[in-house]
Amino acid sequence: MRIPDFNVVEDCISFAKKVALFTFLVGSTILLSYYFYRHSSFLFFSLFFMVVAFFVNTYISLLLISFWIKNIESRRKITKTILLLLVNIPIAYIYVKIGLGMYGSTF
Repeated sequence: MRIPDFNVVEDCISFAKKVALFTFLVGSTILLSYYFYRHSSFLFFSLFFMVVAFFVNTYISLLLISFWIKNIESRRKITKTILLLLVNIPIAYIYVKIGLGMYGSTF
């Protein structure tokens, strides 16, 4: 496996897509695990995961924005990738609402 070069637009776009998919899948897995097992440790792990995912997604988004400013020919691809990363925000919000609703109904 090759390490991405964050000075190359295509590497950054590819890595950002993988991060968006990974954060979505891990967030979904955490929510489903909490749904089935109702163990409070999933809540603490999900909070830790959300903080880490927020910083990673923010860093990658800022890289993509800087590429968007510099590379006119790649703007369409970069814009799609930034939107893909931004889609995780409302999904995370919905997951938090669902998780807190399940947590509140257990007490």
